[in-house]
Parts: sequence; structure tokens; C-alpha cells
Amino acid sequence: MAVDTICPLWHLRFTLEPEEPIRLPRMNKGITLRGAFGTSLRKSLRNLVCADKTASCDSCQIHEVCPYGMVFAPKVPKDAKRLRLNRDIPRPFVIKPPLDGKQVYGPGEPLRFDMVLVGRCRDLFPYVIVSIKELGRCGIGVGRGRFRIGRVECLDAEGGTQEVMKARDNLVHTPRRDIHLGSAPELKQDRIRVRFLTPVLLKEKGQWVRPSFSALMKRLRDRIAALSYFYQGRPMEMDFCGFGQKAEAAAKMVFRNIHWVEESRYSKHRDFSHRLKGWVGEVVYEGGLELFWPFLWLGQFLHVGKAAAFGQGWYRCETGDG
Repeated sequence: MAVDTICPLWHLRFTLEPEEPIRLPRMNKGITLRGAFGTSLRKSLRNLVCADKTASCDSCQIHEVCPYGMVFAPKVPKDAKRLRLNRDIPRPFVIKPPLDGKQVYGPGEPLRFDMVLVGRCRDLFPYVIVSIKELGRCGIGVGRGRFRIGRVECLDAEGGTQEVMKARDNLVHTPRRDIHLGSAPELKQDRIRVRFLTPVLLKEKGQWVRPSFSALMKRLRDRIAALSYFYQGRPMEMDFCGFGQKAEAAAKMVFRNIHWVEESRYSKHRDFSHRLKGWVGEVVYEGGLELFWPFLWLGQFLHVGKAAAFGQGWYRCETGDG
């Protein structure tokens, strides 16, 4: 399977400069950021591209080509030849929230978060900038703290940056640093430490399970394949069943220091309670990792498991003994 261009993505970093206090939850800031971004994007697109402002998104006749529909309410295309039975397809973006535990960001205290745009969702980058600017004018969090965009950067696979926008400058450069499945560096070890930074929740055979190597690799396989097919139009030509069987035998968890976390957060605006739960901590996998390494590496950007789009299932890999 050629992986040199599978699942291309942009890894963007936003630095926001608060003009007044921004109050966010201590944990799960991704929920607030995702919700605020979605509301702002929808408002911005209604003014820019919406053909029928009276129609709901679900009943809109141009849902399949609408930028908001593609990002926040994607549906399986009617002409899809694969994965047609998927009830829900992954969103083509990921929010990487701050992990600092802060609850208030005042003037002079930058608020930074990352966003990953996948496949043709990268074409919506100008709309993303417009919606973040609009969000700054309207405010975010409890009390609606307003902000300016201080800087937007695009990161490459090695962590290098390209500045695509800076404060008080309306000139926006197109990101030029694609990351994809083939960007993974060479793996020379048979041992990987994986640190789960936000709760990871994986399902196997209908049950929620701990992040075993096989469960993790199967969910990464499925997520990357769906993102590639629905947002790049490129199916992954591979033996899916064989990949899963090899994952079950290839490597084992030889160290585990994880714990279960669970937190609910009530959204007054939506009258809805969000419950986030899953495993955080670190594990070490050891064994034949070469086949699986590109998937495991790319998953650091795409996250894995339930609620990946707004920050769940975020992990980092460390090779060697760590």
C-alpha cells in the first residue's frame, strides 16, 4: 500500500490575544472551542455562501457541498461505493485544546490551541480564519471574553513552523506544509511509549476497552481509512481484516500506568450535558511495530476513539525506553 499521500492534513496553531478575561473550563476545553468555532462558522457561512437562510442544515438541498455541512454535519454521500453502512462519518477536523489547566486567560496571557484540517477540508481554511475572527469579536467562554488573533502558524511533521497570519495583518498566506501517512519518520525500535494526554475511549466488539495495541490499531486503521475515503476520495487499498489480525499478534502492552477519568459539563446555551470519559496516562507497547508505525504516528495528529474532533483521544509517541 502506497502511503506517501494518504490522508493529507494541515496542523495549524492559533495564538489568541485576549482583550478581556476569557473563562474556560479547567478540563475539556475542546468542547467549548469546538462549539464556539461551529457556531461562528455557521454564522459566517450564512452570510457568505448560504443559498437558503430559512432552511435547516439537515433539510438543505446543497448540504453535501456546503462547507458547514461538510465540517460539522457530514453525511455518507449517496454515490459512496465503500463504507456506505457507516451511520456516522468522522469530522474532517480536530481541535487540540490547551492542556494547562488554566481557567482564566486575561490580557497579556495568550490562549493557544491547535486545529487539524484533513483532506479537502483544507480548502476551507479562509472560512476558518473568518470564523475565528468573528468569534474574537463576539467572545468566547463564560462572560464572552473577546480576543484578537495574534498569530496563526502551520506546523510540519518535524515541528517546524510557517507563519500564515500575524496580528493586525489581514494578509493570510496559504499553508504549505502537508503532513500525511507517509510523513512518518523511520522507526528503529521495537518499543513505543504512548502517553494519552486526553481521555481515550475505544470500542471493540461492542464494548469499551482499555487501549490494548490491537484495539488502538484497529480504530486508527478505521479512522484514517474513513477520513481518506470521504475527504480525499482515495480509498486505502489494504487487507483490513489481515491488518487487524496481525495487530493482535504483533505487539503487546508491557507497561501500563493509566487511570479512568469522567467529567460532565452542562452547556446552558444548548441545554445539553456533555459527558467525557476515558483512559489517560501512559502505556508501553513492544513487538513487531514496523507495519503499524505510520498509523500510530499519524494518529498523534488525528486523535483516536470517541469525540476525537474536539480533543479526546490525543496521544504522543516516544520511541525507545522513554
